[in-house]
Amino acid sequence: MDCRFVSRCLLPLLFSVAPLAPTRDGDDALAAMTARSAKLERVRVLVRNETRLRDGAPTVRYFESFIDVRGGRVRTQVRDFGRATPHLVSVYADGLLRVRQLECGETAEQSRPFALGEALSATAAGELAAAAFLGRPPSFAAAPGKATLADGGEAIGGVGCTRVTLPGAQPVDLWIGDGDGFPRRVRGKSGPLELEETVVELDLAPDFRAVEFALPLPEGAPRLDMAAARRAWAKLGPEEARWPQPGDDSPDFAGVDLEGKVRLLSETAEQEVVLAFWNHELPASVDGAAAFEAAWRERGAKPLLFWHVAAGRDRAAVLSAVGRASLREMVVVAGEHAKNAFAQFSIWRCPVYVRLSDLQVVEVTADLAQAKRWLR
Repeated sequence: MDCRFVSRCLLPLLFSVAPLAPTRDGDDALAAMTARSAKLERVRVLVRNETRLRDGAPTVRYFESFIDVRGGRVRTQVRDFGRATPHLVSVYADGLLRVRQLECGETAEQSRPFALGEALSATAAGELAAAAFLGRPPSFAAAPGKATLADGGEAIGGVGCTRVTLPGAQPVDLWIGDGDGFPRRVRGKSGPLELEETVVELDLAPDFRAVEFALPLPEGAPRLDMAAARRAWAKLGPEEARWPQPGDDSPDFAGVDLEGKVRLLSETAEQEVVLAFWNHELPASVDGAAAFEAAWRERGAKPLLFWHVAAGRDRAAVLSAVGRASLREMVVVAGEHAKNAFAQFSIWRCPVYVRLSDLQVVEVTADLAQAKRWLR
């Protein structure tokens, strides 16, 4: 998942976009948005979703959707803030919707033809991507009355927008980009729930040659009912049960070091190595890795190699965390490809520490004190 979670918006500078025609009212603006969206060929959009119950702490997720407008296909990946990798992947194509929970490798599916906006909503793509094709956020019921336009323009992520207010007992605001007509932010309430979504990255001419609009079932895996699967996925049990166990062969992984060189775990064959897994979004996990490195250096454990494994693929954010924590040992940025270290080791929350010997698992723990004992 190409998620460099930074607050920026990729403008479609490589191709021209005709400005939106002047709109008379909010309903005109919504109609123009859906008409413009329907003419697109491909879209990649990364959205930050924040929900909270009144006076509660926010829950933050990221939805990345790859939308083949012409083909009516959608691939969506969902990652919670602080998680190392996406935990949910869903694909809709040719009337078949499949959703895979990556933490347990289970897949649910249903067969049903969807219009593109409905398919986006069904694949858990959040509100904004679906709003572009539906004309309004899907989870907010339509209410009688006209949508209204706000006076004056506003900017979201440096993009000039028109704000439309959708009617209802709890009105919803939707900001639409003036240049390309794609929505940039939605904010509103649904009962006690407050929701805000903002586009983080948008590409209206992406290259989809490497995007898989298929989600094959693993060999021998059953097709789960969607509702039953969601109930099961809500009770996955402790993450530790899914880590590699002592005595297992270590999964290999590939990552990129801070100089841009691809590094493989298999380079450490016939050696002992400790790995510190952390996520720059969680400063406490970086601090834990820094404390582990300091203990390693202090105790002179030089024959024991030390690698940091940082989540994501945003090297700039990782570099910032490395500087803040004054890390000095090898740092590998995991990326989000087939050999992603976090997926290979089934690590979803950080920090986690791993000890290997000749590419065999010796111990895995989230307890810093226990990991430090390995260095004695």
